[in-house]
Amino acid sequence: MKKAQLFVILALLALLLAINLSTQDRSKSFFGGLPWWGWAGIGLFLIVVSFSFALRDAKRARLLLEDPLPPKAAVDDGRIKLTKEQLDKYDPEGPGYPHPVVITERCIGCHACVDACPHDVLAIVNNYATPVAPDQCMEDTACQVECPVNPKACIVVNTSKKIPPRKVPNRDAVYMTNVPGCFIIGDVSGTPLIKNATNEGADCIQHIVSELRNGTPPEPKAELEVAIIGIGPAGLSAAITAQQQGLSYVGIEQDRVLATIDAYPANKYVFFKPESMDARGGVRPEGAGAQREAILENWKRAMLETGVRVNETESCKSIKRAEDGDYFVVQTEKGLEKEKVTYRARRVVLALGNRGTPMKLRVAGEEMKVARDGKTEDKVRYKLTDPEEYRRKKIIVVGAGNSAIEAAVDLVARRQGDKITFRPPEEINDVTLVIRSDMKNDLKFGNKLQVFDCIDEGRIKVYFGTGIKEIRDDEVVLMNARTEEVKATVPNDFIFAMIGGDRPTKFLEAIGIKIG
Repeated sequence: MKKAQLFVILALLALLLAINLSTQDRSKSFFGGLPWWGWAGIGLFLIVVSFSFALRDAKRARLLLEDPLPPKAAVDDGRIKLTKEQLDKYDPEGPGYPHPVVITERCIGCHACVDACPHDVLAIVNNYATPVAPDQCMEDTACQVECPVNPKACIVVNTSKKIPPRKVPNRDAVYMTNVPGCFIIGDVSGTPLIKNATNEGADCIQHIVSELRNGTPPEPKAELEVAIIGIGPAGLSAAITAQQQGLSYVGIEQDRVLATIDAYPANKYVFFKPESMDARGGVRPEGAGAQREAILENWKRAMLETGVRVNETESCKSIKRAEDGDYFVVQTEKGLEKEKVTYRARRVVLALGNRGTPMKLRVAGEEMKVARDGKTEDKVRYKLTDPEEYRRKKIIVVGAGNSAIEAAVDLVARRQGDKITFRPPEEINDVTLVIRSDMKNDLKFGNKLQVFDCIDEGRIKVYFGTGIKEIRDDEVVLMNARTEEVKATVPNDFIFAMIGGDRPTKFLEAIGIKIG
């Protein structure tokens, strides 16, 4: 008998006892407080109810024998069990608590798991992700989620947590999304690494050429055959291939060409993984890798040699499939004046970066140009490419994430592994860190130590609970983030706004692209 059935019997029995007690003759004395017919009624009630439950259970058992219930589908909680052989090979002395294991044969050295871990458990060693501090693992599981390869190269073992899948746009074997005629390549598609991106750009355009020139009816309402949105490695490869194939096209870039590569630190060595993959396309990342400066020089030379055309500082605002033909209406805003432009293209290739558009401060003076050292420059920047370009400047860094903290530290010190060496007085900058609330929870442990060292030594000033109210030519007005009351006016040359980016998810969903 089930617990629920027993509970029903006891509840009804209590009700029956209450009825008997309330209706009995108070002038007479009965055994147990009830007359004989009361006890007889209770006994008969128990027999009838028990018999009915027994018949019901027997009937259910017979039906299950004749037609058993289908087995419950296993719930995929994202946890991956490694075989004993794999554990012996990749984690021979692994602890019993949760920690990451990296299968090097699958690892493509893309830094995704390293960047995702807020506790500095992982690092790139000999071009592969490696658990360097498994005892620091807090079972975050973000490393496995962000690992882009399939099957996963970075796996969290001994975890009891559900690991959510990494959500990426749906696309088929030729990179077309669920929106017919709209393709997606490169970083935003969930496939990282430069070599993958350049190959996808070339392959995608080759497919479009084959489609448009082999049986697809012409579309007189479209002046372009393809619009390429985003000119990083994937988009540039697509644009050069389109130029070589004689397609009518437009290349649209909200920043500068190859801004992703340009944002890397000076002299950064970029690996072209996987090394076993052949490079093809408009730009070809040959060899094991190259320095940032060499990549920019070689690829911009390829642009000049092929005559590829790109509209820089033009932001794509919407893409809609036309209702009166086989083409797309692409609407953009060009330059600081935000001139509205409309293109009609038969096919659209999205080669967006995964980090999206940098978030703006949205305060007075953000678009200001200033004269510094004989040059006219933007006062507000959204990335720090080369800290060595800034010496003895008054700088404000806005943000509390890893990028902001690393920028603030790099402007007052030089990092060597886990250690920092402060710049000499003639090179050090006057850095103020402006944080709207507190340090972020996912701030890497090493970054926490370094920034607090700088604060303790007086090399970085920090304002918590603070925002920017107004930007002026040579100063910045700070305010209380909650009350908006003026807090301080700080002398300033440059501002680095590192408060994150608007990821392209909403933009893709507005087009109709499914993400999952």
